[in-house]
Amino acid sequence: MPGGRRNTVNRTGPTARSGGSNVSSINTNGRSNSGERASANGADDKRLDEIYSGRSLAPKHIPIPAVPVDRQLNFEALSLIVSIIAACLQLLNLYRTVWWLPNSYNGYSMNFYLIDPYLLVFIFTMVAYRFLYKLLRKIIDISLPVRSVPAKLVIRNIIRLSLGVVVQSVLSWCIYHMTERYDPMKIIYLFLPSLSVYFMFGVKTTLFFFNDIFLDIWGKEEQKTKYVLDKPLHNCSLNASAIRAEVSTLRTDFNQRLRRALFSSSISAYVCGVAPIIFVPPHLHYNELWVVQHVILFWLGRICAYFAQVYPFRYCDELHRAAMHLGRWVKVENRNNHIYAQPWNDAVLWPHGSIVRHNREIYRSEGLCTAAEPGNLFHSKFYSVFNNRVTLLSLILALQLLLVNIQLFILLGVTEWYQILSTILLLVIHYYTLFKMARDFLISWKVYRAEQIIQEKSQMVVHSVAQ
Repeated sequence: MPGGRRNTVNRTGPTARSGGSNVSSINTNGRSNSGERASANGADDKRLDEIYSGRSLAPKHIPIPAVPVDRQLNFEALSLIVSIIAACLQLLNLYRTVWWLPNSYNGYSMNFYLIDPYLLVFIFTMVAYRFLYKLLRKIIDISLPVRSVPAKLVIRNIIRLSLGVVVQSVLSWCIYHMTERYDPMKIIYLFLPSLSVYFMFGVKTTLFFFNDIFLDIWGKEEQKTKYVLDKPLHNCSLNASAIRAEVSTLRTDFNQRLRRALFSSSISAYVCGVAPIIFVPPHLHYNELWVVQHVILFWLGRICAYFAQVYPFRYCDELHRAAMHLGRWVKVENRNNHIYAQPWNDAVLWPHGSIVRHNREIYRSEGLCTAAEPGNLFHSKFYSVFNNRVTLLSLILALQLLLVNIQLFILLGVTEWYQILSTILLLVIHYYTLFKMARDFLISWKVYRAEQIIQEKSQMVVHSVAQ
């Protein structure tokens, strides 16, 4: 190459060497009477062997601290309490009274006689059945010994089916009595979420989100969750094909968690916030803007809470480690005829700065090692999002901070007692999620800073030896 030396790594590839000619030339050029340069070049040759074998290409992962994560039973119990509080606050926004006035005929703070009892049973059943199922499963796991795994599975299936029949019976009983008192269109409104999910994702996903007792959303899927959290999928492999397969599995799992969080939070907001509005008597007057605002704030809070649960610190760290092994290819726009580009090989783990040709385009690798496919949009997005371990956590934290600040701003402007009570209770609930997200973000940021220093040093060593 005119004007400089060729990169031996780019010419020969990271996993193959051409007959040892490079090493012999290095040793020949490094000979001297004292032998000092020969020994130094011998050390460089040893480092080259490590680079070609792939040992130096592996990113250095530092241990992460143990950050507590809510268990599924605790999270479901907390979600049940939060959902009940949100539903009660929405009923208060709708059926409040002026009971403190001297000429008022109301002796209570709410018009309880206007609230449909079947609607209350419907709402409580929808938000409580997952907690009941998790509670029964926990009791079975504690009662039966570890050896009786087949018996546990049989009893779990029996309880799942039995509880499912009971839940469906209670919901059908509530809907039957509600159809006698309300317009059929209002009953159809209750099933709008299920209909929207059906048209968007099909019947299987609809049953997955709205009848998860039968499909065991926290049963079969929990095995995968535990495998990701307790036994991470990331294996620090030096096999390029295995790294791409691992990234594909993590991307699928990430998307499943995202859909679960979005639709679970949407169901909670719809059942606890929108359903009471649907069955309001026609003659009742209420603050429409306030009840809609309550639904939106509760929905955003539930989204952040589910994100904090399904994307904990350790899970984000696994995505970050996989992204470090995956690397990224950047398209070379200004082509130079003197640039030597090798044909991309899917079995090669390419070092930093490698130049390859793929699909008539030239790419340069970024990262300590690169196993991604050049031009693959999914690989580029995965690396861009998860290369920095704080990216995902910072987005969730920013959303939660925005939500809390909006509620504080609203609290400064409200004067009605029910509005003050509603805003304060939601703030207390959202502060817990804010604490968890802030804790994970600070720990992740400190770990990322330390890891970034180590990776920069390793990258400089590999680049200097390979030149």
